[in-house]
Amino acid sequence: MTTHTTKNQTAATDGGGDVRLAGITKTYGSFTAVHPLDLTVPQGSFFALLGASGCGKTTTLRMIAGLEEPSGGTVHLGDQDVTALPPYKRPVNTVFQSYALFPHLDIYENVAFGLRRRGIKSVKKQVGEMLDLVQLGEQARKKPHQLSGGQQQRVAVARALINHPKVLLLDEPLGALDLKLRRQMQLELKRIQTEVGITFVHVTHDQEEAMTMADQVAVMNAGRVEQLGAPADLYENPRTTFVANFLGTSNLIEAEVDTRSGDDLVVKAAGDKLVLPGARCSAPAKAGDKILVGVRPEKISLTHADDAGSVPEGRNRITGRIGNTSFIGVSTQYVVDCAACPEFEVYAQNIDRDARLAPGAEVVLHWNPAHTFGLDADQSPLAGTMGDAGVTEGEGA
Repeated sequence: MTTHTTKNQTAATDGGGDVRLAGITKTYGSFTAVHPLDLTVPQGSFFALLGASGCGKTTTLRMIAGLEEPSGGTVHLGDQDVTALPPYKRPVNTVFQSYALFPHLDIYENVAFGLRRRGIKSVKKQVGEMLDLVQLGEQARKKPHQLSGGQQQRVAVARALINHPKVLLLDEPLGALDLKLRRQMQLELKRIQTEVGITFVHVTHDQEEAMTMADQVAVMNAGRVEQLGAPADLYENPRTTFVANFLGTSNLIEAEVDTRSGDDLVVKAAGDKLVLPGARCSAPAKAGDKILVGVRPEKISLTHADDAGSVPEGRNRITGRIGNTSFIGVSTQYVVDCAACPEFEVYAQNIDRDARLAPGAEVVLHWNPAHTFGLDADQSPLAGTMGDAGVTEGEGA
């Protein structure tokens, strides 16, 4: 296996590989696809633009690539202002969902194409290194149609990387693959990015894909970045209902602040009192304020009402009746009807299944107060769900 430049080596030799968008915006007539946006992608990172169809993520990527002209603002790649440069003069390459391989050329010549076009005669060493990197050395003389979708994807990445771009742009690159292959390719792309140390900017509508691969994720909604951060931080500490719902599933309970107890808030929800850490509340909250209390389904334990006395002290708890259950192998998903939240979701690992936890059963839902977060009640609890008119499936901006 050929040795490749590591991420740290790249960072040490080239301090100008980051992407900086300053006030970048795109309008089409009266429609604003991307509102003024300031965004910095750290050099050598794997960065994801995540959002539903029409949120502006692909338009943003195309403005970085030079395929769309911004209506305002600037695009910097390192220290270079590239806003006015055409795509071919920018130190970027783009990998599309369609791969766009040349069907009449074998894999070797597909990867060599960029070098030959630049007049480079001796390509054998570089092409060999790239085919090694994507683990396709033995497939060099096959035509694209003889490869699987995942292999074709890796050829497209190799063909883009051989030009040594400062930034590799990936536009829904795994969208055409089936689920199992997509998951394999997520790990493969992350491995490649770690090995070459080039900045990757990846557009996707798939939350799991963004969380698996990216160092940082920008969650986009209606042409704006709702929240930016590391995947675990976005998931554990959503700042808006859109992020809470779009990244996984959240139970959002309408509540009212009752008192403050040290660093915690005590809230009332349909007769129950719940505790949440004040630091995990995204809006200032005082007694009497309305608030949305959130908790993820996998953080919750489910206990049959007959065993309510076994629930440890100090946990948040509400009561309800199981509406329906879904067995999905690794876990069972319960939907519980509670006064505080009519469709409360709980994901329980299938370790010791309690046969009494069936539709109609009275149950106690309980969880560690530290796993609770608070959001501004002025937002729609449905934002970011399929019940939200602004979220649609499929491809788009």
